[in-house]
Amino acid sequence: MSSWIKNINLEGDRTIWGVVLALSLSSVLVVYSTAGWHFLFSHITKLLLGLFAIYVVHKIKFKYFSKLGQLGFLFSLFLLVLVLLIGVSVNGASRWLQIENLQFQPSDIAKLAILVYMARQISKQRDYLHDFKELFWHVLGPLILVCFLILPNNFSTAALVFINGLVLMFVGKIRIKFIAAIIGFAFVGALTIYGTAKFTSLGTKIMPRSATWVSRIDSFFVDAKGDEQTKDFQQTQALVAIQNGGMTGMGPGKSTQRNILPYSSSDFIYAIIIEEYGLFGGVLALLFYLILMFRAIRIALRVESLFGSLLTIGLMFSLVFQALINMLVSVEVLPVTGQTLPLISMGGTSIVFSCIAIGIVLSVSRDATDRKYEKA
Repeated sequence: MSSWIKNINLEGDRTIWGVVLALSLSSVLVVYSTAGWHFLFSHITKLLLGLFAIYVVHKIKFKYFSKLGQLGFLFSLFLLVLVLLIGVSVNGASRWLQIENLQFQPSDIAKLAILVYMARQISKQRDYLHDFKELFWHVLGPLILVCFLILPNNFSTAALVFINGLVLMFVGKIRIKFIAAIIGFAFVGALTIYGTAKFTSLGTKIMPRSATWVSRIDSFFVDAKGDEQTKDFQQTQALVAIQNGGMTGMGPGKSTQRNILPYSSSDFIYAIIIEEYGLFGGVLALLFYLILMFRAIRIALRVESLFGSLLTIGLMFSLVFQALINMLVSVEVLPVTGQTLPLISMGGTSIVFSCIAIGIVLSVSRDATDRKYEKA
């Protein structure tokens, strides 16, 4: 056993490895507090599977992810169509596919696959992307298609994927006027969806979840005006947990809101972190994610390959941005989105595919290290 452990060679950015292990350990502590022993073993199993995925993926030369990105994109499209047809409904949303006892969300695969595919397309077609038609055909069209297929059951994930794609285009030096026009059209589209769902019955017929989106947005903005009758229950209880925590927290396992706050082990786990570990624990968690982003930027600046740079920034931004969204929802800066806290929240496919994304970033950093772009 000891000789087997000695043979494990962790390569790439050691800071990222350290942060990932720290977040994983934090996850075990908080999930045990919120969900208990019954779910802890399952969660640890998924974490170990995720860490194994990081190890395997980071050993692969990142150039091979270019071709894998194509295959992953096509496969994710198939799964997204499939979930619309035969998806399993959980909490009112048909986001899941089930194979025997295994349930997974195809959107988790699509979030990863579209970014890898876009990084490939931008790097390979960069000489032609000054033309909007070429941009639409090679980059924007696939992004819109993925978002369109995710949208009926998960508006927040579709929006997140779209924003990640825009960031990747910006990093890939796509013309600003194109990106600005895309943002404008997207904003008009979002307002159209909101208006159709709120004022007509057509919206709920086309997208049954649209009524939930409108309710969350309305309750959030009405709450901002101080109407206690319409406050979102989840966010209200999350704020109670944060207030209980104060500066130093109530201590590990001493949360009083974990049995009151819905989804305390997933969507609102950040509120429990602050309740048990105080503002210090909340800031430390935020700092971990910012370190991941900082290291990704450093890797992207040092690697010579444009594809590698785009992979690193795109995948790490996606993970860190999702973490920030989760945190901002918990402190009532944003309406409820249903996004988990990567590497900490209890989950299945979300943990594994977050780890695969980190493994790809480490693969890029490993190659940069081998070429001596990374100085000790």
